[in-house]
Amino acid sequence: MLKAYLQIWRSGLFDRKWYWQQYPDVQARRADTLLHYLLRGASEGRKPNEIFEGRWYLETYPDVAADGINPLLHYVLSGASEGRQPAEGFSVQEYLEQNPDVASSGMAPLLHYLKFGRGEGRSLGYNDDNVAWKPASRPVAPPPDAWRELADRPSSGETALVDVVIPVYRGVDDTLACIHSVLTAQNETPHEVVVIDDCSPEPSLTARLDEIASMGLITLLRNDRNLGFVGTANRGMKLHTGRDVVLLNSDTVVYGDWLDRLVAHAAEGVGTITPLSTNATICSYPAVNRNNKQELEISFEELDRICAEVNCGRSVDVPTGVGFCLFLKREMLERTGYFDEEAFGRGYGEENDLCRRATALGWRNIMAADVFVRHTGEVSFAASAKEAQRKGMRTLLRKHPDYMTLIRTHADRDPAAPLRRRIDARRFGLRYERNILFVSHTWGGGIERHIRDMSLMLEPSGVGVIVLRPRYPDGMVAAFGSPEAIRIPNLKKLDLQADMAEIVELMRLAGVFQIHVHSLAGWDDRIFDVLPALAAEARVPVDFTFHDFMAICPRINMVTPSGQFCGGPEREKCRDCLKGDEAFSGVDVERWQSRFRDFMKGTRFRFAPSRDTANRVKPFLNGMAVDIRPHPEKNLIRASMAAPFRDGDILRVAVPGAVGLHKGAEVLYRAAAHARLMNLPLQYVVVGYTNRDADFEKLGNVRITGLYAHEDLNEIFVRERCHLAMIPSVWPETYSYTLSELLSAGFHVAVFPFGAQYERLVETAPDLAISLPMEGLTDPAMINWCLLDSRDDIVTKMDRASVHFERKYTYASYYESIDV
Repeated sequence: MLKAYLQIWRSGLFDRKWYWQQYPDVQARRADTLLHYLLRGASEGRKPNEIFEGRWYLETYPDVAADGINPLLHYVLSGASEGRQPAEGFSVQEYLEQNPDVASSGMAPLLHYLKFGRGEGRSLGYNDDNVAWKPASRPVAPPPDAWRELADRPSSGETALVDVVIPVYRGVDDTLACIHSVLTAQNETPHEVVVIDDCSPEPSLTARLDEIASMGLITLLRNDRNLGFVGTANRGMKLHTGRDVVLLNSDTVVYGDWLDRLVAHAAEGVGTITPLSTNATICSYPAVNRNNKQELEISFEELDRICAEVNCGRSVDVPTGVGFCLFLKREMLERTGYFDEEAFGRGYGEENDLCRRATALGWRNIMAADVFVRHTGEVSFAASAKEAQRKGMRTLLRKHPDYMTLIRTHADRDPAAPLRRRIDARRFGLRYERNILFVSHTWGGGIERHIRDMSLMLEPSGVGVIVLRPRYPDGMVAAFGSPEAIRIPNLKKLDLQADMAEIVELMRLAGVFQIHVHSLAGWDDRIFDVLPALAAEARVPVDFTFHDFMAICPRINMVTPSGQFCGGPEREKCRDCLKGDEAFSGVDVERWQSRFRDFMKGTRFRFAPSRDTANRVKPFLNGMAVDIRPHPEKNLIRASMAAPFRDGDILRVAVPGAVGLHKGAEVLYRAAAHARLMNLPLQYVVVGYTNRDADFEKLGNVRITGLYAHEDLNEIFVRERCHLAMIPSVWPETYSYTLSELLSAGFHVAVFPFGAQYERLVETAPDLAISLPMEGLTDPAMINWCLLDSRDDIVTKMDRASVHFERKYTYASYYESIDV
């Protein structure tokens, strides 16, 4: 115990403070937190830090569970070095690939995230499991009338070719829903439904099974004593030795002609067939090797129809079948024998053993990608499931020492990934018949908000949005996502160039009818050739929005390394600017601009969020039209978050956001330093953070509130009691959502007289506008005197100020009503 204690403690992966705060009962006992975790916490499913999930780790890696070792200790000793994942929502590989600095540092990814990445706002990766999905409702037993209706149906009279064997122990709702789904499914394959009651401890279930059997709907067998799953399944498989068998767990639901589709895969040499399911390890969907408990945007029956449509006849070889729904060919069973009751006792691992024995005799195990069966998981035999899993895995590994290596190799290759991608894409295509593929970066910010707003704007027109982003920095591997949080975890790793043919097919399945580029930042240079080629192959048009000036300036915002707005592109000036910045010293600005210009020639429409932006990019485009499309926004309801200014008050100026170089950090610092030097009655409040917080705080007249959630912004404004606000951006912003937030909060706003921030301010709220002198960009005194001189205006104009800038669009008014 002491050795384990020290090994975990030295790893840095046990967060004492977090554990203490998370579990009040541990606080009450005043126990040593790590000792509590080792003695009790891990077995109770408690987490040792914000990320690591011990229960998930043991379920995902049954060989670890079989060893009976503390999950975090295993991860520390060998799991991390073996590339195992610490939690469902944290991918070590993705974290390293998305953060090259972490990879080069040599620090363990999970440790880095806990110590630094979390505070820096780094993403856990492109994993939809980071979203708090709503769990799907469990199956419910059908009403009594439903069985009587089935009993009235005429019998086909055909001799059964397949036995559908359902071992039963407990779970009235799940079991009856399972049996009913099998009986109501429309299949042409003659089959017999064999239900085996393994001495169920639930009298109500026993009685209902008797009723159903008395109607002639099922063949009901009862064990004289409880045999467990293995013995019960063997009894069912031996019942009719001339028939193939489908072993079906009692916590499953089948749909449509599921059996016909399974049988269609039973070609020569195929021994076992497993469908896709919510909970089926390597055959799971949407996320592989997961128990997908979450509700989808469609029913599971609809999901099965999609599988049948997009993956008709498609299958992949797997190292083992999965026992929740397993088709077993009789010819194979005659050679392999049945489940090994002596070795596996009451259950777990028996089907894996059988499949490996079948493989050794030349039989194939396949996954049928055109069949989906819901599996809620471990209902009938749940009471002793965990211990049975551990024993079963130990037995399986004794008989087949290479089993886990085979499973990991299969998982690494993941041959079913293209088939799951087809389902993901079609699900999206069914939600909206027409979808726009937005191309963007991974940096968040205003573009991210615009994409969400565009998605909401397009929805009433029956148009959806799929977002394409670079998965890794400066690469061509793409991740598709949904701003509406549709769970499509399989569309996360496609190479735009190498996988173009597949992507075109996925776009067709998803109903993509146009591409709209919002940013090419973060992509490899090949994107300028590959994206037009992709659009041509898919036969869809491409539109572009200028959210910044990346097309003109490699530094994106026309701000020099010293933090000054350059005034606009000029060949020699641009060369000198880039030459003086090590990060861009090798960039040929003429080639950069030419590359973007050539790309723009292939676009249908080019949008700018403001007139100022349009006027700045038009000269660069050699006559190509630019259409002005201010971002869609709801009607602004002006609140009163600004504190009233009274004589004698120190003027408090709110500066919101992440204030870096282009957002005016240097201008703000010089202004604050001047105000302190001159002892001016002026205080700046950065509602957010800067690129040099420590330097600002040393001044004494600047307060940094820190990173905030958007929904907390108004509360912060009220708490900080600021009288007016300032946007010190030194570049001509293309829109400025920050301005919208400040106007909504009721502030007078000071900006330099250029860019969309000024254009929008004077057009929508002239009474709230404070124009900072351009000289203030270099002379901080001009900023401070301007703000102090505005004190009378913010008193006299506050009550009569009005704001008007509601913008509503439809798909037609945004994309089809183009300015000429």
